[in-house]
Amino acid sequence: MGKKITVLSILCGILIVVGYRLWIDTPSTYASNKAVSMNAAYYEPSASKGYINEPTGSLNKMMPFYMNDGGAPGRNCTTYIKVENILDNTQADVVQENEQQQPPEQQAVHKKIALTFDDGPHKNVTDQILMTLQKYEVKATFFVLGQNVVKYPDVVKKADAFGHEIANHTWSHKNLTKLNAQQMRAEIDRANEAICDATGKTPTMYRPPFGAIDENVRESIDDIKPVLWNIDTLDWQHKTPKKTLANLKSQAKDNGIILMHDIHQQSADALEEVILYLKEEGYEFVTTSQLL
Repeated sequence: MGKKITVLSILCGILIVVGYRLWIDTPSTYASNKAVSMNAAYYEPSASKGYINEPTGSLNKMMPFYMNDGGAPGRNCTTYIKVENILDNTQADVVQENEQQQPPEQQAVHKKIALTFDDGPHKNVTDQILMTLQKYEVKATFFVLGQNVVKYPDVVKKADAFGHEIANHTWSHKNLTKLNAQQMRAEIDRANEAICDATGKTPTMYRPPFGAIDENVRESIDDIKPVLWNIDTLDWQHKTPKKTLANLKSQAKDNGIILMHDIHQQSADALEEVILYLKEEGYEFVTTSQLL
């Protein structure tokens, strides 16, 4: 009798163990995408449709942006839930399986800014500016005067060879709004011709002297794009680089077009600090045509 009881006890024990193992292997024990405890494991998707079989860590650690339903019956796709929503036990922000979750570094917005220089070229100052730009691998746009291009064609060629953009600032810096249509065209066309002779390229942009432009100017010069600015350093007005930098700091913004000049020594002296400040602030330097 005692032996029968022992055998029955062993069989009952085996059945209990087998039943327990079967129970823990069923899909119902996988993490639910509706209720996740603070002690739940987190999962990483496998190569097959994002489904997973094994926990790889705990919520205390750095978590990826996924939580899998373990392929439970009645659920046909994996749901991805952001970590903060898992911890809050909500699904306010759900990304479906077929959507791409962009890496954080690609989500960052890159601020862009363009450096522009007017009134050159200058035989000494422009070259100093080119050296500083080259040192920091920054490209800029030079709005040149045709009469200065004729004087210093080699400086313009150098700027072009360094990859900078050469644009038109008229022939002799006259206020276009005070000229008739024929005179306006002469200011633009003569400068374009001088620039093309020096670089082999015809400009696609011009900057009206003093920023003076009206409908008559726009109608008379409609084959080339006018470009003004939205950040004025007033570098021509101040003798100290610190003031130029202060003016820049107070106006710097995304998609900004900075006005400087390459005919004043104080402009060349201020440029390095301007570049360093903007780089520290996370700006990417582009040419004007790249910005517009």
